Amino acid sequence: MFVPRALQVVFVATSLVFGFLTPAAAQPIQISAIGDSNIAGRWVSPWEAYPAKLEAALRAKGFDVHVVNHGINGDTTEGVLARLDAAAPAGTQVAIVWIGVNDRKAGVPQPTIRANRQAIVAWLRARGIEVLSFDNDPAADMRGNPQFTVPNDPQRHLNAAGYDVLVTRTLAQVAALVQRAQQKGH
Repeated sequence: MFVPRALQVVFVATSLVFGFLTPAAAQPIQISAIGDSNIAGRWVSPWEAYPAKLEAALRAKGFDVHVVNHGINGDTTEGVLARLDAAAPAGTQVAIVWIGVNDRKAGVPQPTIRANRQAIVAWLRARGIEVLSFDNDPAADMRGNPQFTVPNDPQRHLNAAGYDVLVTRTLAQVAALVQRAQQKGH
């Protein structure tokens, strides 16, 4: 069947206007936040935890990202090593790793914690994932301040205000990793 060129152009234009055909859209950069209760957001709602607040801050800066919370309360470096395939699934382009406090509480020697963190980071980087690893507690100075911690929590987990400060502290580093992932063309 012969369809005149002008009619084809009108069909395509109409389809685009009404959404029948859409140009291919770029996929958001996939970020996995991996760790223990510090990532999971113990005692705060999911939208008050670090991953959700980080996604909102990155989007406010114009980045098309999706941050997935792969934090598990009580997790350890060995636990993260065992679940890396699930915590950084195919398509992950950036990973944020904050793990080790439960290892210390359990008496795991610091060299073992360090070696496990290095193994986590190496595994992620071997897959081409940009990585930010918190080797020290980036919120240590907030732990004694009730303005930034959950009330009556002996472990002094961060509250929503504490996560706001943490996002402010880490935003530039994460944004730089997102830009590197974008340049790779993931």
